Amino acid sequence: MKTYNVHAFHLTEKLKLKDISALVDLQPTQLSVWEATYSFSEESYAFIYNFGSAVFFNVQEDQQKIILDKIKKGNVPEQPGYTTTDTFIVEVTGEEKHEVGFHKVVIKDLTYQKARLVSMVVAESAALEYFELIVDDLLERTHQISDSLRKKGKLIKETKQLIKFIGFCLTTKQEIIANLYVVDAPDEVWEDQVLDRLYNDLKRMFEIETRYRVLEYKLKLIQESLEIIVDLSKSVRETMLEVTIIILIAIELLVALFGGVRFR
Repeated sequence: MKTYNVHAFHLTEKLKLKDISALVDLQPTQLSVWEATYSFSEESYAFIYNFGSAVFFNVQEDQQKIILDKIKKGNVPEQPGYTTTDTFIVEVTGEEKHEVGFHKVVIKDLTYQKARLVSMVVAESAALEYFELIVDDLLERTHQISDSLRKKGKLIKETKQLIKFIGFCLTTKQEIIANLYVVDAPDEVWEDQVLDRLYNDLKRMFEIETRYRVLEYKLKLIQESLEIIVDLSKSVRETMLEVTIIILIAIELLVALFGGVRFR
């Protein structure tokens, strides 16, 4: 029986794979628009994805650090908002056994296709956690605005700030769709029942689809809440403007009235 460690790191929202190839001083064995693969042996790989994740399959920690440092150089902000990680174990038994658990997967034999599938799903999970942290922070900030409105009867942000905040929420939603919704099963899955089962079991175990739906729901809730708050803020401003105009007209009438009386 052999065990292999899988380590995933989500570093940023976008990686330029062609530029990374030059930085790591390695020739990719596979390079596409969204994935670059580097092979160190028949059982050791690094998978880098354009949506910001890097996965190391059976790679020594010191080598992981060297590659990560090179990837971060020029590709990752000096102070990123979040850096999320995920770990997983692949256990190869040589027996007709297939089992996907919370911390590991048990399979009969190891192939490049299986290593790639496991790494892809673990990378997606790490990326989802990154966006989950961002969305939870947005939800908390939205709650603070709503709570201030409930307790104090006034907003803690100006309308312009609220509109910018809504824009940030919409941008986050677009990034999730653009970066992660494009992640799809490789062609091999459609042609091999073993790979298809492994891929689907991994997706279910990491609750990928459920987490997507939760993110969508939270973003929709945030957007709807802030739109209501902005409409309320605009209504208050319009009412204040109307009151101001009425007061100015009243002052003009009073000035005209008292000015006419004094003239007589």
